[in-house]
Amino acid sequence: MSSAPLPEELTEAAAAWYECLHQEVVSAESRSAFEAWLTQSVDHRAAYEAVDRAWMRAQAAALEREILALRHETALRLTRRASAAIRPMHAAAAAAVLILLGGAVATLGGWVRADHTFTLSSILRAPPVPGAGRYATATGERLAATLSDGSQLTLDTQSEVEVAFTPAERIVRLLKGQAYVEVAKNRQRPFVVEVHQHRFVAVGTAFDVRVDGERVRLTMVEGTVRVEPLGKAASPASAFTVTAGQQLIADAALPERISVTDPEPSTSWRRGQLIFEDARLADAVLELNRYSSTKIELADPKIAQLHLSGAFAIARPALFVEAVTSYFPIQVVRADERVVVLSARR
Repeated sequence: MSSAPLPEELTEAAAAWYECLHQEVVSAESRSAFEAWLTQSVDHRAAYEAVDRAWMRAQAAALEREILALRHETALRLTRRASAAIRPMHAAAAAAVLILLGGAVATLGGWVRADHTFTLSSILRAPPVPGAGRYATATGERLAATLSDGSQLTLDTQSEVEVAFTPAERIVRLLKGQAYVEVAKNRQRPFVVEVHQHRFVAVGTAFDVRVDGERVRLTMVEGTVRVEPLGKAASPASAFTVTAGQQLIADAALPERISVTDPEPSTSWRRGQLIFEDARLADAVLELNRYSSTKIELADPKIAQLHLSGAFAIARPALFVEAVTSYFPIQVVRADERVVVLSARR
């Protein structure tokens, strides 16, 4: 067996199988499918064993005296800060706790056990379409595909794209959701992502595009993209560029805005993480709910304005609930397969 690092997509697949097999109920079909996957390659077995070892190490580390002491000290400090009244928590204080609970999970690449009341996030691989076709994901799914030109396309949950390559251009239309694109270089045949009234024209770049209603967000990771209005000829007055480390926000009701940004929070979903930086609890819950059929609801408007920072595994919203109820004056007032309702602790 080779000692070379295993491919990231293989490790993710092994992690997904580990999650599936460690739910409260595992169907005979799932066990049979896992055994078939495991026997396909020695690398499959090696990847799964690596996930299992990582989980065992994480369990052991969580009980070490130093870790327990740190958790206790942090809890006491945040309890003193929060007091009995509900008020926004400073980002630094929130990060100390939420990264402790959620970030440790993210560091392991999403390898710890998922709560059975939440939908398991799926990681899919799709064959390339021959220059035309559609890719789509359901709730909780991520899809990775190599397009016919060699470009890499990754879709987030509840997303859909249409591929329409022509001899002159490689066009991908984002119909809904979020996509990460790594463009294969071809200066004679530009790569174009179309969304709403915008064309994002690239040659060899990497960027993330998301659409929420009429709002479009472009986050540049590598290279440069030229932004053109869809359906109009580009001109110095109508076209402009966005480069690595910048983010474009375009909304039908507001002028286009470009700002310097860290692309990590916008692209962490590719690794099964959500990163929040001084986010309102209401916004964090809204984002987390995109990935699960079990929704979190805030029954008390006062807690919606609490602020938090931290990293959380997408497939484990139960850990998010555990974190916010442990370190904020919040309690679960209802929980079933469809909804988890949070309210201020009385």
